[in-house]
Amino acid sequence: MGVRFLHTSDWQLGMTRAFLPAESQARYTDDQFEAIRALARIAADKDCAFAVVAGDVFDSIQPDRRIVSRAVDALAGFTVPVYLLPGNHDADSPAALWSTTNVIERLPTNIRVLRDTAALMVPGVEAEVIGAPWPSRRPDSDLLAAALESLETPEAGVVRIAIGHGAVDSFAPDPLNPELISVSSLERAIADGLISYVALGDRHSTTKVGTSGAVWYSGAPLATDYREVDPNNALVVEVDATTGMSTAEPVHVGSWRFVVQTFDISGPESVAAVGSFLSELPDKERTVVKLGFVGTVNLSTNAALEDVLDQSRDLLAALEQSERHPELVVLADGADLGDLDLSGFAQGALNELVDAARGNDNAAEVSRDALMLLHRLAARGS
Repeated sequence: MGVRFLHTSDWQLGMTRAFLPAESQARYTDDQFEAIRALARIAADKDCAFAVVAGDVFDSIQPDRRIVSRAVDALAGFTVPVYLLPGNHDADSPAALWSTTNVIERLPTNIRVLRDTAALMVPGVEAEVIGAPWPSRRPDSDLLAAALESLETPEAGVVRIAIGHGAVDSFAPDPLNPELISVSSLERAIADGLISYVALGDRHSTTKVGTSGAVWYSGAPLATDYREVDPNNALVVEVDATTGMSTAEPVHVGSWRFVVQTFDISGPESVAAVGSFLSELPDKERTVVKLGFVGTVNLSTNAALEDVLDQSRDLLAALEQSERHPELVVLADGADLGDLDLSGFAQGALNELVDAARGNDNAAEVSRDALMLLHRLAARGS
């Protein structure tokens, strides 16, 4: 006989990204709430007995009222008990929404906020949950270890799920960081039969922790950043009540992507390669791209590249250029200068810009930018 439940985390409702234009930000926010509805459907379709959200339900301790209202509405889609854990972004501090608004009273009766470390029996199933909520954004200890230290073995046939949030010491060892979660203490509690599974949040990529196979980060249901390896997921977990063994199956939820790519630019062919790469990206309105460029090009090639980027910006959720690759050098050549067809004072100013652009200081960089702008304006006016 097994207990099946849904493990998710890091919804970060209300998150904004400075690089997203207003239209894309609105789409991203809508998709955050659609992800909750998708999770509710997954819980029903997979016959999950309950769901746990391992921290960071909201992106701040005081989200906008509209964000809270939309969250309450989306959570109503769950037909099973759901346990919400305050994490570092929405820590249960005195100033947090959990204490200062009526959000808890507005939640459907099957939604429970874990505000202490008391073990709770899940209605209708032989399972127990115990959470380690964040009381502030700067805890001074391993909250999950503290929640487990006084536990006794559960009754026979009862599956106990621990829910925590934060970085684990095996991934980010730092003896000076008291809040790191001790993996060895979790594995020891599992081996001793005190808990059957540890549902973690904070890491936005779906990740197994340790060697027991019973400690997992679910990953965020909607991608949030370029550094994430395997986001857009949740986990359907099944624990055998007899053996205590667990399995975790990733299920796809979100569809946003954050893509990083670097190109060596040397001429029209490489500009065409950039254009092909961008045009072939699927689901552009939910794709954020960061591009890096290296190489040396003339003004004409750079202008063509800028045109390709401008066209793609209209289609993608966002298009950024990496600050880590400012290695595309733009130098005017004879063909560029001939294309401008200037004379008199304008030609003299152009010659001064060309001379200044050959340096390596800030003035040279400004001169190159001026040359690029002049070339693009001349090309558009021709």
